Amino acid sequence: MIKFSKIIAILVIVILVSGPTFSDSLAEGAPEKPTYKLVLTSKVKWVPLNPARGEKGPKAGTLWGLWGDRKSSGPSGFLVRFIEGFSSPPHIHNVTYRGVVIKGLIHNDDPVAQKMWMPAGSFWTQPKG
Repeated sequence: MIKFSKIIAILVIVILVSGPTFSDSLAEGAPEKPTYKLVLTSKVKWVPLNPARGEKGPKAGTLWGLWGDRKSSGPSGFLVRFIEGFSSPPHIHNVTYRGVVIKGLIHNDDPVAQKMWMPAGSFWTQPKG
């Protein structure tokens, strides 16, 4: 179960197909000639990450992806925003992912994990399965 603080947590979620390393996933999704664009968070369009969860579920930034396509089976990176108090029941992921907290606090409530709220700058890996 993942719990979130009173502050909205914004994460960068890196989805990896089993096998490649983080640097491999960046290289695979990188354009031949990289471009850079500054986008204000106020300009990011947020849509439900999982529409079945409704308005109280996490939102994915869709104005731009960091790399790749989050809806495909390949590596991708995208922004996720959680509302205050969001809690996810225990579940399994079919891919390994890495998260980086950009703003707010997040807590992974794994029963065997140390109790710890992770502030901005924290990161973790969630293995497939």
